[in-house]
Amino acid sequence: MQSDSLLCQIPGENPPQPIFEQTVRLNGSGVSYACSNPNHFPEHTDPHVKISIPLANSSFHATWQTATGQRKQQHVQAGHVSILPANLPHETLLESKQEMIVINFEPILLEQIADELGNQKIEIVEKWAAQDPLVRQLGIDLRGEFQLRVPRLLYIESVIHVLANHLIKHYSTTCIPFEDASAKLPIQKLEHIIAYIDDQLEQNVTLSELANVVQMSQYRFARAFKQSTGLSPHQYLLSQRIERAKKLLSETQLSIADISYQLGFASQSHFTATFRRLTTVTPSVYRTTIGASF
Repeated sequence: MQSDSLLCQIPGENPPQPIFEQTVRLNGSGVSYACSNPNHFPEHTDPHVKISIPLANSSFHATWQTATGQRKQQHVQAGHVSILPANLPHETLLESKQEMIVINFEPILLEQIADELGNQKIEIVEKWAAQDPLVRQLGIDLRGEFQLRVPRLLYIESVIHVLANHLIKHYSTTCIPFEDASAKLPIQKLEHIIAYIDDQLEQNVTLSELANVVQMSQYRFARAFKQSTGLSPHQYLLSQRIERAKKLLSETQLSIADISYQLGFASQSHFTATFRRLTTVTPSVYRTTIGASF
């Protein structure tokens, strides 16, 4: 996990740093969570396609120049989602203290996904104050990842691919052809990746790592895996961790803290919450109820 300048890139200037910022960089994308003071950022461009999601009571004014040279303004506040194409000249005025999630996409990542959808060209259209409940909720979910001791890379990367697909379908001029949603992994690849995941339960694996194992693009792998198993790679990993946890709870004297550590959870509380969500009981209640055999 790295930290860098979140809100803009202004040649020749050193913008004030946020009060607090964390950034997770992945293959072709990045997610930042930041809290910033009021500030003004003069006109600048960003080489990435960007989704900005103001949280809490955050708000800002944006001024930008359209492709035809027109100057436009927009007030953006919590509840809105901002979609910015790469290299769009714009300036922002942060009116108050900000809490924000920003997702950056390298254009080549979106181009690769669009190509796999059957269209080689993609043009993202700016939308400064979109009402998009899906994107906003995913932004809130991503903020939750930064509250963990170790953000879950597979989950973050899975969310990024959902957002990338959503951008292409709803915020671009690209015409998306009909997709074959029934495509599954060949049985040999499915067996191979399941064995790999089962052997890596304690690791913070990424979607790109799993896709590389079966020599597929991340987008096609994620879709084919879900068609084959009924679960996303992240959901499958969690389910297998919980199954392993049940075995350890019933057959060993390991503490719940040790089990959560062995299975790669960010903390004992995160393990307990996940176990309860998937089984309806806490690990301690499960251990007592099933009657440990040690």
